[in-house]
Amino acid sequence: MTTSFPSLFPGMLLDAASRYAEDHIALEILGDPVRELGWTATLVPEEASGVGGSLSDLASIVEGLATHGLQLPVVETCAVVPLLLQAAGAETARRWLGAVAEGSVQIAPLTALSATPDVHAVTARHLDIGYELSGTVQGVDATLPATHYLVPAQVDGEDAIFLVDAERVGAPKARYRTMEGRVGADFVLAQLAVPESACIARGAAASDARSRATDAALLLTAVDTVAALATLIRQTVTHLKERRQFGVALSSFQVLRHRVADMYVKYLGAKGLVIHCFHAFEQDAPDLRRTLRLAKVSLAESARACAEAAIQMHGGMGVSEEVLATRMAQRLIASEFRYGDRLLHVARLLALAPEAGAPHLSFSNQTGSVR
Repeated sequence: MTTSFPSLFPGMLLDAASRYAEDHIALEILGDPVRELGWTATLVPEEASGVGGSLSDLASIVEGLATHGLQLPVVETCAVVPLLLQAAGAETARRWLGAVAEGSVQIAPLTALSATPDVHAVTARHLDIGYELSGTVQGVDATLPATHYLVPAQVDGEDAIFLVDAERVGAPKARYRTMEGRVGADFVLAQLAVPESACIARGAAASDARSRATDAALLLTAVDTVAALATLIRQTVTHLKERRQFGVALSSFQVLRHRVADMYVKYLGAKGLVIHCFHAFEQDAPDLRRTLRLAKVSLAESARACAEAAIQMHGGMGVSEEVLATRMAQRLIASEFRYGDRLLHVARLLALAPEAGAPHLSFSNQTGSVR
């Protein structure tokens, strides 16, 4: 019973993230390692004191952390934030992106982990001396401290992005631990007054930035899913080889070998799908969002099936969070709901298919499959 799991994005960034995750997986995360390690500078252009890297570079970091099951909001802090800030005017964007790269500010998106950055949760009203923000945002990642929040909103029917001081936003209404071990928080903005300068982008620039952030979030979440899936299968194979029943190793039972083989086939399909999505992203394919939505649906189905199979094959150990495979299964199931669950994306695909001229899509409630 052997399997091969070559890295999706090999290189120094993957090795560094993997070593950090391996060293800290059993420890409580203190401070702000994402900024201390300089990962926030990955997508920041060189002219703004950043690295000027690509999404593939950030994907290496995501893969390294996911391989060892460490939860850090890299997607939100290192991808969503820089992409939203780029919507601001040249001088404003350069100043804030430079601060992000240097770590002098801690900016987090005030968006729900279960929704994409282009979803409206907050509305803004333009006043004589500024704006007034209202809305409830549930399930915000609050794992790391923040000095400022980026708040996507809608003003007079058009998209906008606000940069608001964390003290002005105030403490969250609720704080809790999510399924996969993140710190979640719910924020209520009740007619929150902000100055005119808080609106850093509005109109087409804000819409484009929120769309790019959504694409990046979906793509990096897919990378996280595939990396976690590889570790889940490796852990399951190790367990079956070491665990004995009726005097023989569990790996000798043909039905379990077949089930692992089925998991591995699903992994290979998921890996190929992510590689295809990255090619579409790099080529700026016109149907990129549709490709990402289809990938989200397929990966969610494969990940859930593999997570359930691994938990069952681990027996009683499969429900203990001390077991890495269990934490990976939780991560995979939770990832299905990150940036929209598969039912949401299926609904969007079905709604847009006729006008986009896309092939017919149908969804089966019994199998959860898309055709």
